[in-house]
Amino acid sequence: MSKTKKQSLSGGGGNGDSLEILNYKPKDLVWAKMKGFAPWPAMIVEPPLELLNNTHKTNAKCVFFFGSRNFAWIEINNIKPFEGPWKEQLSKLNKPASFRQAMEDIKKHMEDPTEIDEFISKSTGIRSQPTEADFDKIRDGYTTEDENTIDTNANNLDNNGEISDVDDNKDGGVVTAEAVAATTATVVKTPAKRVPKPKALTAPTTKVAKSAIAKTSTKRRASQTPATTKRKRNDTTPPHINNDYLEENASPRRRLLPEALAHIGGNVSPPRRNNTSIALLERPHVRVPETQTIDMSTRSQTLAERDIVPSDLTFGFLGLGIMGSTIVKDLICTGHKVVVWNRTMSKCEPFREAGADVKETPEDVVNAADIIFCCVSDPKASKDLVFGNCGVLRADLCNKAYVEMSTIDPETSQDIAEGITQSNGRYLEVQIHGTRQEAEDGMLIILAGGDRTVFDECQSCFKTIAKNTFFLGADVGNACKVNLILQTILGVSLVGLSEALALADRFSISLKDILDIFQLTSMKSDLLLAKGREMAKGDFNPQQPLSHMQKDLRLVLSMAENLDQSMPVTSITNEVFKHTKRLGYSEHDSSAVFVRSRF
Repeated sequence: MSKTKKQSLSGGGGNGDSLEILNYKPKDLVWAKMKGFAPWPAMIVEPPLELLNNTHKTNAKCVFFFGSRNFAWIEINNIKPFEGPWKEQLSKLNKPASFRQAMEDIKKHMEDPTEIDEFISKSTGIRSQPTEADFDKIRDGYTTEDENTIDTNANNLDNNGEISDVDDNKDGGVVTAEAVAATTATVVKTPAKRVPKPKALTAPTTKVAKSAIAKTSTKRRASQTPATTKRKRNDTTPPHINNDYLEENASPRRRLLPEALAHIGGNVSPPRRNNTSIALLERPHVRVPETQTIDMSTRSQTLAERDIVPSDLTFGFLGLGIMGSTIVKDLICTGHKVVVWNRTMSKCEPFREAGADVKETPEDVVNAADIIFCCVSDPKASKDLVFGNCGVLRADLCNKAYVEMSTIDPETSQDIAEGITQSNGRYLEVQIHGTRQEAEDGMLIILAGGDRTVFDECQSCFKTIAKNTFFLGADVGNACKVNLILQTILGVSLVGLSEALALADRFSISLKDILDIFQLTSMKSDLLLAKGREMAKGDFNPQQPLSHMQKDLRLVLSMAENLDQSMPVTSITNEVFKHTKRLGYSEHDSSAVFVRSRF
């Protein structure tokens, strides 16, 4: 075995290499050793698109090989920093010409990294700062190759700096030697760094141009790396070394038509996109959904047709979010006396104008009402309203009832119930299942548990906002469990729907056709059809915020963990929602999970 083959890059020595290996980051220059071949100058990079799904070990890094300019996954124990006591030994071993070319390539990169960085960016499909001009080019059907062709024709130069046959001479004559000399002189003064091109790809030039350039560019050509010629690769050449990489990468990309940037739900799905467009589309501009103001003058037809006799009791309401504000509006429209409070006081103004009494603290609401409803975003907010400063327990709860309508876990509901009952109050947990639109139409489902007398006293309110009401017994926590189970079914279904529609979109199948067919099957669901249409249109105005859905899935998994219940599908669903939140869609509707599946 040759000396080259025996060379090792094991990082397990006693020189502290193991700590260094664990800290490799993109842009680090290294020696990378592919199994069975010599160490090679390389750089740690983000993996290109074609390598993302390739099987590799968890302790592997994606490296860019200089010279061949290819990418590969290399285990970190086969990687060493480029600078070190071993550099001289590794760089002076008996290596082929391709290795010397790689050493020249990394040396040029250390002097000026611009060319290599641009090459890597194009190969990986990553553009760190996409501009409006990039989107315009994609919209108009231009690709990077089109732009380069335009620039080349404008300068009448090929990639080797020679004069091409394309001429702007209006008379159609032959290029003169004087013109060639003048142009060549300009090129020599401002030489551009160019990648050598194989002779087979070099465009033919006129005899006059070649003779004129030969004398003026000899010195410039001598200082550059000579263009590689096509040769047969021997058996000892590593698979990642290929001097003909320019020929292999020379195939043109497909043009992206303007339809490729159509909105998410277009009937015509976009064709396969090039790397540039994928990189741009993976960084969509996320618009925060506009705050929907409550319109107190309107009333749904369904609610208007109901014969509702309002209760003589005064109802307090803590929290005027998406669901809370809609419920309060329905109560006011049906003649109930309502006292409200919200952390952001400006949201109370429309209800004040409609006749509601606005208080400054939760304690004030308890003192002014007979039954107090709470509808906030999460368990922590629910506990803060009860146990915090100026909270519910600061008031006198004798002959008062407290109704918790927030989506919380059973343990939190039990803690709140204990605090209320110890303060001589009555407690009822009420879980509301449905969307904002269903709340406006009075079509929610009520799941209740706790004090039956409170449940009976709230019947006029429940009849206003719900189509069905269920009392699940006096045990506090049952309603929360049932609601979280229903939310699990909904969350998993939404992720399955989004992935199916994303697959249809990749096949260029109309999403509208898929939904029309789905509506005719036994699987049809009004909710999934509505969510599917929102996905197809790209309309993610919040009916149920995505962050709330992810919170519910987190509560479900916590509840299952306490029982040692395995829920792998729900766990994956939760991760999908978490990733969608990280993309910036936290306050959008839960149907925005389609964005995560599509890109």
